[in-house]
Amino acid sequence: MTQRRPIPVIDLFAGPGGLGEGFSSIMDPLRCPHFSLKVSVEKDPTAHKTLSLRSLYRKFPRGKAPDCYYDHIRGEISREALFAHPDAAEEGREALEEALNFELGTNDSEDLDRRIQAALGGADDWVLIGGPPCQAYSLAGRARRTRESQEKFERDEKHFLYREYLRIIRRHKPAVFIMENVKGMLSSQHGGSPIFDRIVADLSKPGNDLEYEIRSLVKP
Repeated sequence: MTQRRPIPVIDLFAGPGGLGEGFSSIMDPLRCPHFSLKVSVEKDPTAHKTLSLRSLYRKFPRGKAPDCYYDHIRGEISREALFAHPDAAEEGREALEEALNFELGTNDSEDLDRRIQAALGGADDWVLIGGPPCQAYSLAGRARRTRESQEKFERDEKHFLYREYLRIIRRHKPAVFIMENVKGMLSSQHGGSPIFDRIVADLSKPGNDLEYEIRSLVKP
């Protein structure tokens, strides 16, 4: 059986990396990974620490991380000592190149584009994953809105961070993308129209003559 190269994955709004972990865990019959995370992007410093630590772990053969990794997990050495340790320094540099502490919509998008392009290495068949934060449209977010101005809510561009997801789709043209949503988005509205319908329409035709078929992973 011929071993094939793993399919590249770019993870936006990655959090601590749960969705990426799922992709990384899928193996072929030869126990080689089907997917390879190339860039993971997260703005929260605490979540990024987990993201980069898991990236470091994946740089080693499965189950064969060096002792210094487990020394850090047990709290015996610092994060800085782990990433500088001779047994993990090279892999640590690679992990920090992969896991970016970066705020989409605020930091330099051109720098991110260069990193993505370099990481993909010209691959056409790759996967974009991630969940733009849409808490404002969640059930909890809508409950909190009773204590704030509806007009202020309507103006808040943070509720449209999925447009950063669209920008990456337009710019880099993934073969497939998977975008998580939040409970409550299906019934939420913005400007008098369902926000979910707007998001689906944008994802179906993100621009630059691109068209995607949108499917649910939880419903027929």
